[in-house]
Amino acid sequence: MKKFAVIGYPISHSKSPALHEAGFNELSIDAEFSAIEVKPEDLASWISLNMIDYAGVAVTIPHKEKMVELVQKLSPAAKVIGAVNTLFWEHEVLHGTNTDCVGVLRALQTEVPELEGKKVLLLGAGGAARAALFALQTAGAKTVVWNRTAEKAVTLAEEFHAEAAESLTALNPDKFDIVINSTAVGLKEWKSLLPEDFWTPHHVAFDMVYDPLETRFLSEAAEAGARTVTGDQMLVHQALEQFHLWHDMELEPEVMGNAFFLADE
Repeated sequence: MKKFAVIGYPISHSKSPALHEAGFNELSIDAEFSAIEVKPEDLASWISLNMIDYAGVAVTIPHKEKMVELVQKLSPAAKVIGAVNTLFWEHEVLHGTNTDCVGVLRALQTEVPELEGKKVLLLGAGGAARAALFALQTAGAKTVVWNRTAEKAVTLAEEFHAEAAESLTALNPDKFDIVINSTAVGLKEWKSLLPEDFWTPHHVAFDMVYDPLETRFLSEAAEAGARTVTGDQMLVHQALEQFHLWHDMELEPEVMGNAFFLADE
């Protein structure tokens, strides 16, 4: 039986085991998927001592950036993004890649199949924002980055040859087709970075937060007539890409999508 796992700290919240085990059951794969708590100070030793026992490992907060230094080969996406969320072996070499960027792209494409030329406002400048920016640029979208710490937005925008906005109030909402929240604002709280009157029916709103699924950000966008993309879409699609990398098999999105909701029951 092949072994897979997700590592992070803390890890009890992770839905990865439920998503991947649903795939195992659907395609009759003889494998198991564990959630393993690994403290930051123990990460390097865990990889050195335990990774050999696993065919693949998902990496979550707070280990994604540190993992860049611990793999033997980085994918182009992981190198640019500066974060690894997926580990796998190839010819006894430990590879690290990033499927978050795929998750962002495919989640958005559920509402906007063609992203080339679309104008995007990206809220945040952390690891999730980096994955989103990489995905958006790959798809040909034009992105403006805003962050509560303006210097971080400017630095990220310069690195990716995008634009930065220093003030949300100075932005014209009509200039954007898509607005993405990559911050933790809205996680288990009824808050949004944007005022309620920002939204129009022209917008597509995408919130990476998935607890709760209906965030204030998305609720106010929907009330204004905007289309919305919930955070579970990104989680599911990045996991589907992991599944494909590890098993070389295609899995219908609905399988993991249903498992996302069943994991809460």
